[in-house]
Amino acid sequence: MTTKLMWVAAAMLCFGSSARAADPSVGTWKLNLAKSTYSPDPPPMSSTIVIEPSGDNGVKVNVETINAKGAKITISYSANYDGKEYPFNQSGPGAAANQTVVFKQIDPQTVERTNYIAGKPAGKEYWVVSKDGKVRTVTQTGTTADGKPIHNVLVQDRQ
Repeated sequence: MTTKLMWVAAAMLCFGSSARAADPSVGTWKLNLAKSTYSPDPPPMSSTIVIEPSGDNGVKVNVETINAKGAKITISYSANYDGKEYPFNQSGPGAAANQTVVFKQIDPQTVERTNYIAGKPAGKEYWVVSKDGKVRTVTQTGTTADGKPIHNVLVQDRQ
C-alpha cells in the first residue's frame, strides 16, 4: 500500500508541474508590427515580451519596448491569476506611478488583465494565444491621458 501511495503522489506531482508548464502565455514573444494595429498612432519600433511561470498560479512579465521616438520603455510585474492587485512597474517616457495589475484566467487560451493607476481602472488587455501556441494576440482598450480612446491589437509571434 505504501508503494502505491508513493506512485500516486509522484504521478500527481508530475501532472501538477506539467499542467503548470502548459500555460500557453509562457515564453518569449516579439511584436509583429505588420499584423498589429494602433489607435491612436504611432506604433512602437519594436517590443519583446518575456513571460515566465511565477508561484503556484501566476506569471512574471518583462516587456522591453522601443517607442516611435526610439526611447526605451520597460515594464515588469508578477501576478497570479486570482483577481487580486499586484504592483506594476514601468519606466521610460510616459511611465505612470502607483500602477497595479489584476489577472483573471478566462479560459486556457485567454487572460484578462486590468491596469489600475492610483486605484482607478486605467485600461484592459485580453491575451489570446492561438491553439497552435505560435501567436499571441493582445487587445488593449482604455483612454489616453488626454481622454482619447485606445484600441490597439498587438500580434506577437513566439520566439
